[in-house]
Amino acid sequence: MNLVGYLAGLLTLVGYLPQTIKTIRTRQTEDLSLPTFLIIGASAVLWTIYGYSNHKPAIWVTNGVVSACSVIITRIKLHEG
Repeated sequence: MNLVGYLAGLLTLVGYLPQTIKTIRTRQTEDLSLPTFLIIGASAVLWTIYGYSNHKPAIWVTNGVVSACSVIITRIKLHEG
């Protein structure tokens, strides 16, 4: 079952990283929804805490990276204007 958790985490990262990389490269965020990234970021932080406190690295590692990506995108979004 751990393999399923790691696979799910990998797919989450693979789905999230392209947007983060594109945002870093282009600095274009006008088409991105700030509330969406704030919600995703908050959710990822909570999942990170949950996974860490329950000794589930498949959850906390993945969501830790998603949290970092959300922070990067949000910071760029807030500083674009």
